[in-house]
Amino acid sequence: MSDISVPSPRSIKALKIAASAWYTPVLIGQWIFVAYILYAYGGPLIAGNPAGMNAHLSDAYVQSRTFGNVAVAAHLALAVIIHFFGPLQLVPAVRAKFPAFHRWSGRAFVVTVIIVVATGAYMLVARGIGAWTLRAGFAFQGFLILWFAWQTVRYARQRKFTVHMRWATRLFLAASAVWFFRVLIMIWFVLTGGIGIDQSNGTGWFIDAMSVLQFLPVVLYEVYWRIKVGPSSRVRFAFAIFLWFAALATTVGVGLTTLGMWFPVLG
Repeated sequence: MSDISVPSPRSIKALKIAASAWYTPVLIGQWIFVAYILYAYGGPLIAGNPAGMNAHLSDAYVQSRTFGNVAVAAHLALAVIIHFFGPLQLVPAVRAKFPAFHRWSGRAFVVTVIIVVATGAYMLVARGIGAWTLRAGFAFQGFLILWFAWQTVRYARQRKFTVHMRWATRLFLAASAVWFFRVLIMIWFVLTGGIGIDQSNGTGWFIDAMSVLQFLPVVLYEVYWRIKVGPSSRVRFAFAIFLWFAALATTVGVGLTTLGMWFPVLG
């Protein structure tokens, strides 16, 4: 009866620690991704060779298509803001010690993700990226980002900060879906050799599945939050164990993606 009526402080603490353990490689991995964007796309631009970006993203630069090229460049530049400042929004110490930074970087993050949705929509239509399933997944990501951004701002303005942080977490996870996409694909490559992926054109049944699975962190967060406020300490302990396994898998995935996709030269 006590487990039902009075949540165990130990189970709540165990769940929070496990969640932090999972989040640590996510934060570090996102910053590595920022370094990759600067290296792969910023490098060629600084060198005066924009066509060099095509080595990492097909048709990133198409001669004489100025508007499209600007849209791609803006999309990539703003992704740096998303993946550098976004993870910091969820760090309690940053919010507590640097509230002004949290507010202004949070506003920049929200504005940025909205612009990225717009430029990403143009890229999907004009550049025809991937199969229809992949484009549908990205379109759904855009819908989630806009919805979560609205709710995040809405509750911040109402000063309902607990609810605001739940929506901000959803927004961060939705905006990071493409990052999770890359990490999960690299894990799959190592485990199976790339079964279900046509490397010549980036299609295949696994890519189709990933169009949905990239939103798994959003789903798991909903489960985490409900378990956290729920009555069962046993379920919290069980989910904490799951998060530790997820933290290990994410750490391995970030390492594999860094050496195999972002900075293979390091391997």
